[in-house]
Amino acid sequence: MIKIAYFDSNGTEQKKRWWQDCLTQRLGPCQLVDLITPEALDAAFALVWYPPPGRLAALDRLQLIISLGQGVDHLVSDSTLPHSARIVRLVDPDMSHALSQWVILGILDHLRNGPAYRLQAQNRVFAALDQQQTLNLSVGVYGMGAIGSVIAARLHALGFDVHGWSRTARNFSSDITAHHGPSGFAEMLAGCFVHVCILPLTQQTQDIFDAAAFARMPRGSYFINAGRGRQVVEDDLLAAVRSMHLSGACLDVFVQEPLPAAHPFWDEPSITVWPHVAAQTNPLTAADQVAAAIKAVAGGQLPAHLVDRSKGY
Repeated sequence: MIKIAYFDSNGTEQKKRWWQDCLTQRLGPCQLVDLITPEALDAAFALVWYPPPGRLAALDRLQLIISLGQGVDHLVSDSTLPHSARIVRLVDPDMSHALSQWVILGILDHLRNGPAYRLQAQNRVFAALDQQQTLNLSVGVYGMGAIGSVIAARLHALGFDVHGWSRTARNFSSDITAHHGPSGFAEMLAGCFVHVCILPLTQQTQDIFDAAAFARMPRGSYFINAGRGRQVVEDDLLAAVRSMHLSGACLDVFVQEPLPAAHPFWDEPSITVWPHVAAQTNPLTAADQVAAAIKAVAGGQLPAHLVDRSKGY
């Protein structure tokens, strides 16, 4: 019987049973037990999302930690995490698909005056607004990994002039203009009118979008964040929107989640707030990768999509 310690800060008992069923079909007899119970202490595998800090260190036999999402900052930031346990991040095509849809929704809703038309509808106003020219509009995607590359390709298919930024030089499709490093970051900020953050959270990306970054963006630019909240200096973003240097923002992630009721983002009509739902993990599509990682480690092999702790992803 394979024992898997399970914790999902956003999950339900129903979601846990769903994972149990999907993994049993792929692994055979296995048992998901709550990470915070004594029953989990001898588990060799953990499937978690934002587990309580220090709890994984109590699992003496832990060999593998699998993040329930693409991000792993919630794991590598825990200094007590046992170094003997490998960390795997999910690379699920369904997440790339879902997140690309969310980004496209956010961009098109903004460019086609969705918020303004919804406000008019509330007031029973039937009037046309000027349509913005969007053909070959420049869009920058920051973070060109498994998800970012899908987003970039789909934006290109919609007729946008797409630019992609990565920390180091990488080969992208010829349809995407590549940028990398600090100089490439500055080029993207100045050259694009829509900015989409899909970056992992590391020491290098924390607060990367600050007042200086927003000031480099052309006046009227739009900012979208589905990376991590701590990549944005929220006061600086708010100031850039209120000064009308930025036309607005669409945000799925925040420094503090849930976003506090008193946070000024709620009251800013040019900022769209989503509750961290741009791409939710689907056990039906992600269970194959989770099962493959467990089988690999149980058989003395290295699993795919290992996290480099020194890089943070």
